[in-house]
Amino acid sequence: MEREYAIYGGTFDPVHNGHIALAKAAVRECGLDRLIFMPDYISPFKQDSKAASAEDRYAMLRGILHYDEAFALSSYEILREGPSYTIETLEFWENIIEGRLSFVLGFDSLLEVDTWKRGGDILRGFPLITARRPGSDDDKGIAKIEMFRSEYGADIRLLSMEPIEASSSEIRKRIKEGRSISDMLMPETEEYIIEHGLYR
Repeated sequence: MEREYAIYGGTFDPVHNGHIALAKAAVRECGLDRLIFMPDYISPFKQDSKAASAEDRYAMLRGILHYDEAFALSSYEILREGPSYTIETLEFWENIIEGRLSFVLGFDSLLEVDTWKRGGDILRGFPLITARRPGSDDDKGIAKIEMFRSEYGADIRLLSMEPIEASSSEIRKRIKEGRSISDMLMPETEEYIIEHGLYR
């Protein structure tokens, strides 16, 4: 039987409970043998004081891999530096793995895929996995997904997980304001943030 792989791309600044819940749901519902977290590269020239370095973001992701035996981590986009284009990453990995490759992404990101570099190629060429997020406009979003399916023949899997209230921007905001973040991320991630003085 063909092995099932997925890449989960993003900034993960920092990785939080919503990211992990989506990843675990993707593994469970789509029968993934391996889900590869793929943090993107942020140019040092574009960073503000609230952004974590690529090394810190990678280390925080490494700390949560034990939550599912299918979880893995790649520094591919970080080591490439420069802008990360999803289609280039997917095509590279499609050529080196032996199995089927899907792409995991947030609901809002999915609705904008057609505006990305060679977005049509992503929609036509790779199964996409997502889940609704709290406060998202479901009717509008579902209509867009149906358009992708009819116009591009897109294979889009909408997971049946409960939306989780967590966002990286809210975590960074709370840290700056000295408020608790324990409800939004795993203990390992919080400990790393505190130990390294991130987002202050």
